[in-house]
Amino acid sequence: MNRVAAIARQTALGWLAVLSLSTSLAAQPHQVRDTVTVTAAARPVPFDNLARAVTVLTREQIARLPARSVAELLRYAVGLDVRARAPFGIQSDFSIRGASFGQTLVLVDGVRLNDAQSGHHNGDIPVPIGDIERIEVLQGAGSSLHGADAFGGTINVITRKTVGGASGSLSAGDFGLLQGTMRWAGAGPRLPSLAIEGARSSGFMFARDFGTLATSAGVLAGGTRARLGYVRKEFGANGFYGPSPSREWTDQTLVTIERDPVEIGRWQASAVASYRTHGDRFLWDVRRPGVLESRHRTHAVLATAKLRRALGSRSGVAAGAETGVDWIRSNNLGDHHVARTGLYLEWEQALGPRAVLYPGVRYDRYSSFGSAWSPALSGSLWLAPAVRLRGAAGRAFRIPTFTELYYRDPAHQASGDLRPERAWNLEAGFDWFIGLDWVASATAFRRSERDLIDWVRNTAAERWRTTNIHRLRTTGFELELRRPIGASAFVAADYSRLAADAGRVPFLSKYALDYPRDTFALKASAPLPGAVGLGQRLALVRRSDGRRYWIADARVSRAFRATRLFVEGTNLLDTRYQEIKGVDMPGRWILAGIELGAVRQ
Repeated sequence: MNRVAAIARQTALGWLAVLSLSTSLAAQPHQVRDTVTVTAAARPVPFDNLARAVTVLTREQIARLPARSVAELLRYAVGLDVRARAPFGIQSDFSIRGASFGQTLVLVDGVRLNDAQSGHHNGDIPVPIGDIERIEVLQGAGSSLHGADAFGGTINVITRKTVGGASGSLSAGDFGLLQGTMRWAGAGPRLPSLAIEGARSSGFMFARDFGTLATSAGVLAGGTRARLGYVRKEFGANGFYGPSPSREWTDQTLVTIERDPVEIGRWQASAVASYRTHGDRFLWDVRRPGVLESRHRTHAVLATAKLRRALGSRSGVAAGAETGVDWIRSNNLGDHHVARTGLYLEWEQALGPRAVLYPGVRYDRYSSFGSAWSPALSGSLWLAPAVRLRGAAGRAFRIPTFTELYYRDPAHQASGDLRPERAWNLEAGFDWFIGLDWVASATAFRRSERDLIDWVRNTAAERWRTTNIHRLRTTGFELELRRPIGASAFVAADYSRLAADAGRVPFLSKYALDYPRDTFALKASAPLPGAVGLGQRLALVRRSDGRRYWIADARVSRAFRATRLFVEGTNLLDTRYQEIKGVDMPGRWILAGIELGAVRQ
């Protein structure tokens, strides 16, 4: 009863504040259809032409949210399940629409970040939170544009390009938490920018301490932009992958060089080259140093060329080619590499003033797994000035990671005889614009997978082993009521439901059949009178195995000219829960601090 009362109070207080904000801004027009342009597509797509379900978090919205990492920010996207083994983005798995953590594609400024060793490392994003301009989450298959891994959706973290100014912050909180950030940008476009953030904590339980450092730097010269991102983490991994008090060290570096679009006749041409390296050191039992210790280092080189052209006022075409190679050096997995080449083509065709179609196709060739074709078709139709229908169909694929092929420890044994995963995705939905302020959205989808890769075992006494599951069918729907307030704030309520069917499975599944069956959330990032900022999230999650829990997070801040004081808390209801079986999450965690300059305004 006390828990229910606490939930009721939390909801009432937050949404009374939100409704008072809506009332105070009622006289101000908010053209919600003009606030979004999605860039994680073959061509930048304005909101009116979107044919997919999309969530966009802007820098101004991010500034008020009770989140200290990209992983925590992604909890504010519809249909995205963040399964954390630790708070503050130490290690998290991302799942969109029930897809596995390896079936979600992560990009930084459109550059692939997914790691060939393991999808568990896709959350090692080398971007300090203060250097993020916005985050785009595109639900649904994306292999026709981006290639492998985009089963459930695509996450694109876009970094800041602004110049001029300095800012910083300091905060402290429960469990010995200390955190600091700094960002500086030169006053001219040719001067570099630099962002740094770090945090450490003694942990909420034995062998769950952590320390992190992230930095990024960028410079623009003569139409060429160079960027360096780096993140390093050390953390206690007690119970993460087995019963031992393990420890893990990870680091990731991403270097990108991007050429701004140039005109070649009637075409716009651009190019991007990148190098990424990820290190992972894992100690199975800290009580036995040097025993069962794994060291892995992956490298990835990728080059991409893109062409775009408008064909009159009603159509356009985008094409691209990329080539790359991933390789690993490991004392556990061995030394391996895989090379790939890809070509894609997408057409945009307006069918009168109210409809648009996007047919596209991509071809990928791998040195170890053969080739894959990924066709797709999406479109939207305005039935009325305030009602839009949209739909999409597409094929996706994913090749096995090096861990799925070669890993072994006392609890796991990989199999080198794995086939690539393949799936067809279908979705249909509508958006109803209620006045100038609110938008109600609904989307239904189905994903039919073949040869899904999972860790399985027959009994709890056996080791986990990798295998291909013959088929898996996932169906679901998403409902959202949202009020964007320009690009700087929003209030929203959403609900999503999933159901997965693998037929009669004669074994225990570690990942594929663990998903959120029902998720309900109330979310807000809003300015209040008196220079106060509010960020809030209240969520109810019911997982496929019956686990059910409420989570409430909130942040309140007050600005004093160029200074802002804040207090925030996560898991305010002090819920005992596990997002991944066997891995406890912390209870209530409070922190407070001060921000100087432009950080998280």
